[in-house]
Amino acid sequence: MHESLSISKLADVPQFLEPAAKGMWLEWWEEEGHPIEDVYEELRTSLNKESIPTTLIAHDQTEFLGMVMLVQSDMSKRPQYSPWLASLWVVPEHQGKGIGSRLTKELEALASNEDAPHLYLFAKLSLRGFYEGLGWQCIEENVDGVDIFRKKLS
Repeated sequence: MHESLSISKLADVPQFLEPAAKGMWLEWWEEEGHPIEDVYEELRTSLNKESIPTTLIAHDQTEFLGMVMLVQSDMSKRPQYSPWLASLWVVPEHQGKGIGSRLTKELEALASNEDAPHLYLFAKLSLRGFYEGLGWQCIEENVDGVDIFRKKLS
């Protein structure tokens, strides 16, 4: 685990909007042909005081380490599932240090505080072990190259 890791809402640390947007764009949006401005627009929606959407930022004082989002829906083909954990991303040189697990747990707590009975996510097939290790249950396998997971919240 990273020694001085902090988790904050993006609304409280807006200086991390740019590195969050760049990471999100490079990881998912660039290859799909979306302009980076679309990512900024998506992240700006979590600067309001509403619970959904919310972006959590992992940081070490002034260094951006990773992010995760709580969104109403992350898969248009599954409108019955809500809310979603989305865009979990850790800066590559900081992966494997427990940051992704910590971000996931913090987001689960946030969703639980909103009285959501379940939380959903989809992930690459190769990440199944990671999420199952955190207590997530795969509810749909290999849907267009991703697994869909659900987590019961207390």
